[in-house]
This record gives sequence, C-alpha cells and structure tokens, in this order.
Amino acid sequence: MLSAVHRTKWLGKTLKFFESVGSTQDVAREWVLSGAPHGAVVVADMQTCGRGRAGRSWFSPPGKNLYFTAALKLPDLHPPLGTLSLLVGVALAKALRKFGAEVFVKWANDIVSGSGRKLAGILIEGFEPEPQKFWALVGVGINVNITETEFPNDLRLTATSLKLVCGKELDRFEVLTEVLCSLETWWEMWSNNDLASFQQAFNELDWLKGKWVSALLPNGTTIEGTASGITEDGELRLVLPDRTEQRLVAGDVTVRLVSLEGNEC
Repeated sequence: MLSAVHRTKWLGKTLKFFESVGSTQDVAREWVLSGAPHGAVVVADMQTCGRGRAGRSWFSPPGKNLYFTAALKLPDLHPPLGTLSLLVGVALAKALRKFGAEVFVKWANDIVSGSGRKLAGILIEGFEPEPQKFWALVGVGINVNITETEFPNDLRLTATSLKLVCGKELDRFEVLTEVLCSLETWWEMWSNNDLASFQQAFNELDWLKGKWVSALLPNGTTIEGTASGITEDGELRLVLPDRTEQRLVAGDVTVRLVSLEGNEC
C-alpha cells in the first residue's frame, strides 16, 4: 500500500488503509476534525455504506475495486467550486488512460467508457472544521477488476470496469498510484487558478459534448437539448430546441437517441 504514494510529493503521504469501513468519506471527515493534514488519504478494501452523489449507494465489494477519499484544504483564493468535480474527473481519466482504457468525463461526477457505461464516480463534500477553514473531501470509487456478472442486476447494463474495458486484470495499487499522482498534479494547477489547462483537457475528454441529452433538474423538472460544453464556472451548457442556451449547475443527465426526423429512437 505504501508503494502507492512513493511517487507523489504530498498527496497520500499520510494514509490510512482499512479492510472495511462504512464510508471513506466519513472516516476522512472525522480524521480532519482530529487534525489530519492537507492531502491525507483514506483507502478501504470495501465499504459497507459507500455512497455516491445525491445520497445514492455505491456498490463496494471487497478485493475488486478502489475506494478512497482525499482530504484537501481549499486555498483562500480558488477557482469556482463547480469546476472541482470536473477537475477530479480529468485527473482520473488522464490516469486511467495510461492503462489503455479509453475513458471520458461525463458531467458532472462520472468517468465513463466510450459506450457511456460508468466506470468511476466522484463525490465531493465540503465542510468547515474551523471558522474560515474550508476543506473538500474528494471521494472516488473506481471499478477495477469486477466482472459483468459480479455487478448487481440493476447495474449490469450501465456499469463497467477497467478489466472489462482493457481486457485484462490490473493491479489495484498501481492504478491508485497513477490516480494519486494525476490528482496531485491537477489539484496544484487548479489551486493556482490555471483553468486554461483544465478547460482544454476537459474539452478533449467531454463525453456529453454534441449529444442530445435529457436533464433531470433538482426541482424535478426535465429539459432536453444538445450538450455544448461547460462554462468557466463548471456549469453544463445546454442548447434547447428553440436555440436558446440554458446553463445547469446540477442535475442528472442522460443521453437520448434521436432519429434524423427528430423522433426518439
């Protein structure tokens, strides 16, 4: 496990590994409250209450995947927080591509294969353990060696893993090494307000761009349009059928298949 951080400068130099936890997010939060340093990382072999965005559960079996949380102290002057999950997505995609996986970033919290199946998820939770001291808990779940039949029935058509994408089993801690190195590099650029490099990288990895999508908004309404990239604040730009543009701060986005006549396929 310690070999996973031998190439980083500061990220994960303080690390805790658990055979099983409820959620690495919860462990990291308690650790920060008791004095964890910036860049501390919690890794678990399995989670009994792993969670994703919007309170969803995250399938976290032992011995197959990666589950970790990085505790990162936000700089006083930082880019818009809406860009942070996308920045982490870029870091993950860049790292996973080194193993031959053709993966992309799906706004706002997912890493997907070329066919759109989810391979990794990101959960970012911010909190203020001390007045005016803001932290981000960056939770990451990556499906590494799980096979299709090992997924629950409700995930088999929508999820995938590095093993399925690359056609071979991978060393989870080699994957963790690349991910932490990449996350450290991209975090440093982000915290120094280098958004130009991030925007260029995201544009190259943007899985939604140019696709007709349906977006379920937090208020329960649904809109459809063509995804056309992101704003400087990390909002999704959606071109509606009347050619107006709507910018989404949050929402669940699904790609829709549309025929040439405009009818749903």
